Amino acid sequence: MVAMSGPRDVAECLHKLIPPTNQWTPVDTALHAPKTFFRDYKKAQDYMFPALRHTFKHHYDNNFLYHRVCEVNGVTPDEIASKKDVQKIPLLPDAFFKDYPDGKGFLNWLKTIFSGSLPKPMFKTENPSHDEIIEEFNKKGTSIMFTSGTSGRFSFIPRDTRSWNRVKYSAMKSVIELMDYNPTDEVILLIPDPRQTNLTIASLFGIAYDLYDPVNVHVALDMKITTQFLRMQRDETIGLSEKLKAKALSTISPLVQRNSDIKVIHLLEQIEKTGKRVNLAGPPFWLDRILDRMKKEGKSVRLPTSQILTGGGWKAEENKRLPEDSFREKITEFLGIPQERYHDVYAMSECSSVFLSFEGHYKHIPPVVVPLVLDEDLNQLEY
Repeated sequence: MVAMSGPRDVAECLHKLIPPTNQWTPVDTALHAPKTFFRDYKKAQDYMFPALRHTFKHHYDNNFLYHRVCEVNGVTPDEIASKKDVQKIPLLPDAFFKDYPDGKGFLNWLKTIFSGSLPKPMFKTENPSHDEIIEEFNKKGTSIMFTSGTSGRFSFIPRDTRSWNRVKYSAMKSVIELMDYNPTDEVILLIPDPRQTNLTIASLFGIAYDLYDPVNVHVALDMKITTQFLRMQRDETIGLSEKLKAKALSTISPLVQRNSDIKVIHLLEQIEKTGKRVNLAGPPFWLDRILDRMKKEGKSVRLPTSQILTGGGWKAEENKRLPEDSFREKITEFLGIPQERYHDVYAMSECSSVFLSFEGHYKHIPPVVVPLVLDEDLNQLEY
């Protein structure tokens, strides 16, 4: 029996993310009208053109910067009359969300890229930090998601509650339809606590709290992750205070990491004893590190009905990347989870959906996304 604090069935965990039907736009229809995304893919796609047209007009009318981009390209919403016209819609490169000024200009930049009106929080200083701005907007119902910044530059994506609910709904539909979903499962998240950060990867994996009973969700790292923390971790410090903190962090981090990994291994051993299923989710480099520790300590578990969901790539551990088939074999060796129960998800902060692997370990694109192949100038290519 599922605890009352968690979702009792699929319909319940999704329903709370759906607005009342009298408030639906064509975007909501495309997202919520299909009973399934993948079993009747073509039918679900039938809703897409009205949704695309509505979305384009929304940003054209409510985003000054994008309106100017459209003017430069000579495109207006009236010209998008049929599906063949979709290719006329001006696209933005992902670098657009990294092109922000530092200092006081950051807040004005956020207002510029947001379609509509941002809340107007109060700040204690005239020059608030990125994290202070994020914190205050959280209180006003607007989430400013940020990337890990491993490229040397963060991406910042502001979303209001309705937009974030759409992202979560789409991601949850993919999990429910493409994985062996059971709301009574245990979950181990190999990420910082998603309730304490706006880091995109943590926030996306945080849908576990909507899909499963929160009592059964275990977080590997109970720590607040901020942009300042990530900068200091990369030794990109500002001022003497941060330099001192970064030095302390470099000393403490390996110990925190070790204790976190030991905790996860202990959880896996306990779950094996109970015979329960567990969904182990997080970036592959984190899971690989745990598997290496298990190998070093001569440990393994047998969890044949459990599942793996990796996502986020290898980041700073790129030099340790394994071919996916070798990684799947390693998982089976130390966790006893069959390769067909391994899934990987591709997601990016700038996209409002996720691409989850399923049959053949190929990524499945949900019907609410139109995939395009582009050249370096953002011109569409055939595929």
